[in-house]
Amino acid sequence: MASGSPSTTVGAAPDLSRLRIQREAAPAVRRRGSPLVWLLLLGALGFVGWAYLTGRLTLDPSGGVPRVATGLVLPPGSAVVKQGEVTGNGYVIARKRAALSTVLSGRLVELNVEEGTYVKAGATVARIQHDDLDAALAAATQDVAVATARKVELERAHAAAVIDLDRLQKDHAVMRDLEAQARIETERAAAEVVRNRALYEQRILDEGRWRVFEAAEKTAQAALAAAASRVAASTAVEASWRGEIARRAAAVLTADAEIARARDAARQAAILLDKTYVRAPFDGLVVHKDAELGEVVAATGAGGNSRGSVATIVDPKTLEVQVELSETRLGSIAQGDATRVVLDAAPDRAFAGRIRQVWPTADRQKATVEMRIEFLEWPDIVKPEMGARVTFLGKAGPAVPEAKRLPKVPARAVVRKGAQAAVFVLADGRVRRVEVGLGAEAGGRFDVASGLTGGEQVVLDPPADLADGAAVTTTAEK
Repeated sequence: MASGSPSTTVGAAPDLSRLRIQREAAPAVRRRGSPLVWLLLLGALGFVGWAYLTGRLTLDPSGGVPRVATGLVLPPGSAVVKQGEVTGNGYVIARKRAALSTVLSGRLVELNVEEGTYVKAGATVARIQHDDLDAALAAATQDVAVATARKVELERAHAAAVIDLDRLQKDHAVMRDLEAQARIETERAAAEVVRNRALYEQRILDEGRWRVFEAAEKTAQAALAAAASRVAASTAVEASWRGEIARRAAAVLTADAEIARARDAARQAAILLDKTYVRAPFDGLVVHKDAELGEVVAATGAGGNSRGSVATIVDPKTLEVQVELSETRLGSIAQGDATRVVLDAAPDRAFAGRIRQVWPTADRQKATVEMRIEFLEWPDIVKPEMGARVTFLGKAGPAVPEAKRLPKVPARAVVRKGAQAAVFVLADGRVRRVEVGLGAEAGGRFDVASGLTGGEQVVLDPPADLADGAAVTTTAEK
């Protein structure tokens, strides 16, 4: 080795001035590797965020229990609005409704109902003060009794007059018989005088005997005159008595008129008394009590110190939905079309209905037309003034009978393995795999022919590794 070489000289001091740091090499390496590292890091973070947001990755500090979203299986008859269906919101009203009052005005002395009372037609709901009308009816009834008694008395007098007339007629007949006998006796006596006159003139008959015949004729003539006088008197009495009978018959007719007048007065008093009652005009439910005992009910409407009505009743059997629909929707809707009604009080149930009436006029300010929807299926919870949503199905979409409706499961809850479909039902913090038979799909839900009854909570978008019986935690229901 050559002498003097710094690298081989034994014992020579190191030459530090020849040492160099390669400053250009390191930055060159950083420039080549830094973008790739950052891209990988950003990609990993993006994947984690996407997986977390979509539910495929959960950060569960409780020990790895997966967190899942759940949905509700709608019971049979629940409403699912299809795209393109016409819907409208409205309120339940009663077609038959009455505010009960009286024709008369008076103080309320009887009130037999409260809100919620069901009354039968003709039942007494309330009554106003009636003591003065009671007295008027009693007086009118008494007048009827007096007039009736007077008529009975007059009828008896008339009957007695008729009987007396019959007696007078019999007496008159006897007198006429006596007159006839007296006339015969007179004629016989006159014949004896005529026959014996010649004998007397020929002096064959003595004067004494002749005088006897003359006296007999005069006596017979006097008897005839007396009998005729009695017959004339009897005729006059009979005629007078017939007049009395006619007068008494007229008195009976007058009594009939008095009875009729008294009865009319009694009937009028009874009508006025009946008007103090407030009766139910039909079977119905009391929805408002508008007055209290002691208040004055005014027939012409409520004033400062009076009430216009006692109570308001509705016939629950006539409850229907009132909906105002835009005029632009009327082209596809007609009276008699089928509807589906969902009450706000029961959003998970739908009831079959029908358009009973399309109102004959529109509201020009709101550009709407009123519809009345009658229930074909009666909701047991329906009450007046409830909110409701109506879906108009048209003639091509009749309402499905309740018996043929099926539960509806969210399509996102269904997992398939070949031809078999299943869902994971959540109960007590664990899931249970249930095989289901599916029907038609509408509105993001399947009809369930078997396996579910409605009301169950099912897992939405279940993870692929979710096992039957696994414990889970849930997010907000969907």
